[in-house]
Amino acid sequence: MDNNTQKGVPYLTHLELLLVVAIWAGTFISTKYVLTEISPALSALYRYGIASLILLVIDYNNPETIRRSDYGRITFLGATGVTLYYLLQHYGINYTNATDASILISLSPVFIACISWTLLKERVKPATILGLVLALAGCILVITNGDVAIKNNQGRWWGDLLILLTAVSWALYSVFGKKILAAYTIRTIVKYTTWVGTVLLIPFSLPELARVEHFSLSWIGWLNLFYLGGLASVYGYLAWYRALAKLPSVTVGSYLYFRPFLTGLMAAVVLHERISGYIIAGGFLIIAGTYLSVKK
Repeated sequence: MDNNTQKGVPYLTHLELLLVVAIWAGTFISTKYVLTEISPALSALYRYGIASLILLVIDYNNPETIRRSDYGRITFLGATGVTLYYLLQHYGINYTNATDASILISLSPVFIACISWTLLKERVKPATILGLVLALAGCILVITNGDVAIKNNQGRWWGDLLILLTAVSWALYSVFGKKILAAYTIRTIVKYTTWVGTVLLIPFSLPELARVEHFSLSWIGWLNLFYLGGLASVYGYLAWYRALAKLPSVTVGSYLYFRPFLTGLMAAVVLHERISGYIIAGGFLIIAGTYLSVKK
């Protein structure tokens, strides 16, 4: 690889991260729609059932398997990155709005940073810390929307708590996923964690599986599920791991700060959620904080 190519690789990685975050921003809108037709647990299972089938097709000729000694790690990644993450997210979105959900999940870089500093001993510069603080301030500004009494609704409180736990789950998945990257290819890790996570979703969906008319979903519902399962889950996870292989966990995680701003814009257009000057100002803080976090 020549010097120009080497210099180009990080920039291409950053561009792909932006694309993935834009796709993930749209998942909150899609999930909101799917939840009008089926339950949170069943929507998570359908989403990852689709993802599992796609991975089976595109990776059928990959002979690499997981060593027995790593079964526990892969199970942990499947449980945190798929099962818990999407159960918590879908139930949380069922109670709160799309913008809130996206903002609170964006706190995961804070948890990623804490875990990375303490367990992986990754070096963190003062600019990175400042960037994280600015981005967190932006998140707070967006979620409060200038009104400190916004959390009076108990249902929304419950939804926001579930979404916050989703951020913790994603942080665990991201950090411990990075530790196993040296042993396997990205596709192998994504494939097996997806399969394990999907299997673990089944017990939570059994009541719905027994009584739901599965093929009564509208074509728009199925279209959203394929967007969630194929584009967001399969492509998104593969790209996320490619980035983790090239960049520090904190840098990759900081890109998630773009997501609430993009989701807010999408939610305003599609779901008619109100977007205010506070959300715009918070979005700029998020972008500034992300820039400082990834700046060398």
